[in-house]
Amino acid sequence: MWLKDVKIENFRGIRSLHLPLDRLTVLIGENNTGKSTVLEAIRLALLRSFSARRSGQFTEYDFHLKDADATPSLAEPIQITLHFSENQENEWPDAIVQQMNEVIQLDQNGLNHIWLQIKGSFDSALASYETKSVFINSDSEELVLRNSTPLNLITRFAPLFFLSALRDVSREFGQRGQFWSGFLKSIQLPDEERERIEKMLQEINTSVIDANDGLAEVIKKIGGAGRLVPLGSDDPVILEAIPTRVFDMVGKIQVNLKSVYGAKLPLDRHGEGTQSLAVLMLFQAFTATNLAEAYAPESIPILALEEPEAHLHPSAIRSLGKFLESMTGQLLVTSHSGDLVSRVPIKSLCRLYKHNGETKFGRIENGLFNDREIQAIDYSIRLTKGHYLFSRCWLLVEGESEFHLMPLLFEAMGYSQDEISFSVLEISQALGKGEPFIKLAKTLGIEWFMMADGDQSGADYINRANNYLENGENLADRARKLTHADIEHEFWHNGYDDFIANMVTATRKSHIQTQAAGDDAKKTKLLIKAAIDQAGGKPAFAHALAMEIRQRGADSIPKTIQDIIAHIVKLAGD
Repeated sequence: MWLKDVKIENFRGIRSLHLPLDRLTVLIGENNTGKSTVLEAIRLALLRSFSARRSGQFTEYDFHLKDADATPSLAEPIQITLHFSENQENEWPDAIVQQMNEVIQLDQNGLNHIWLQIKGSFDSALASYETKSVFINSDSEELVLRNSTPLNLITRFAPLFFLSALRDVSREFGQRGQFWSGFLKSIQLPDEERERIEKMLQEINTSVIDANDGLAEVIKKIGGAGRLVPLGSDDPVILEAIPTRVFDMVGKIQVNLKSVYGAKLPLDRHGEGTQSLAVLMLFQAFTATNLAEAYAPESIPILALEEPEAHLHPSAIRSLGKFLESMTGQLLVTSHSGDLVSRVPIKSLCRLYKHNGETKFGRIENGLFNDREIQAIDYSIRLTKGHYLFSRCWLLVEGESEFHLMPLLFEAMGYSQDEISFSVLEISQALGKGEPFIKLAKTLGIEWFMMADGDQSGADYINRANNYLENGENLADRARKLTHADIEHEFWHNGYDDFIANMVTATRKSHIQTQAAGDDAKKTKLLIKAAIDQAGGKPAFAHALAMEIRQRGADSIPKTIQDIIAHIVKLAGD
């Protein structure tokens, strides 16, 4: 069964969120936007031990507190609803339909649905926090069941496995590891074979112990403790160099990996990244060989995975993105890695963000973008600048000069690009003059602002931005033209003419004077171009200009640009 969506109400930092899920859903967003909370909500709802007979699964720290004066006992009840559904008619196997028939809801298209709801509230009479698991119908009405069988079966057909960001390889590959233990339990030998092996082990053990005469004295002295405490009468002390019983040996099976130099090392002696990958591969092996036996042949596992990129080299992270697509079952992943999101389908991304204190999500729905727009987004953002998808605000600019200069101007005004969390996108060569980027920003909940040149081309950019305003927004809220032709002219006409002109050699100035033939506008344009060439290109010119601005002070930045920067800071902070 596929988990279609989850609805979370009043759980930790989330007041209300209805989140659709795909076979692979990668949750991105800033810290404290609710990514881990979503995984934890699903984990709690699908705990194997969760049932209507159990209470107290939620604690006072799980309730959403709306303000500083709120208390858990007076908070609104927690409600987590998991919705399982078919994607096409008769998709669910007969075993699921027959055994879960009591809670299955059939829609008008003939598709089966199951809604599992977990409720948590404070019982004032008992002075304790109570938890209840129920199945509901499509109208959110509780279904009255004959027994708790469906509650016990739901986790067999949709077993959840949770791997936190701190993956402990010693635990996962220990005797009680959620995947590893199944492999250990499946090791069964015929009695005759087991007895033969154990006899051989005992002989090997005796040979090793007898090789040191001093150990016989150790056995004798420790055996003397029998005079003080009760011990077995015959041979009370046994030294084992190796396990002499098969079940002891099985419990001590250890995974070793060879280093690049050929040395064999236990898994926990390798790097954290290698250990983390080994746990993911173990899950794959488990689903391929042991899942059906441990749960049910019809089971579709759900893997909730926090930050799979932890401790991995960037190239390994990018490879991991493709690996996630191929994994068995349904995956819910949280990530802070631009490298990872650059290698997963863009429609698998789901960005969580806060708006006016509420948790919201943004994702690309089918039909919202055409193929050319998706290609433009992939080429300009996802494949090469995946970290842009984590920004709070995008500044869309026409050309290369603004791309290099604007971050430096923010710094000159005392703002850090990383702390504000904005990214600059150059759109002069982009499809539709950047319109797909505006659509993407709006879809994912990223604030956006366009800065255009003060010429006719800039007016075209501004007109395009005007098509994407929300009700109540003014054009100045989302886009603005410079006063002059471009950003270099903006500085030229605001006190930086001498600085720019002085970057040009006297010989070049003489040639420009001749070329301009008395046309001041043409002369200015040629001097600016010559200054850029003399500096070594637009990036170098931007750095030279920024150094001059630092000497003069932020107030020397043209007022138009100061206002744009202040507005972007406000957008990113809202």
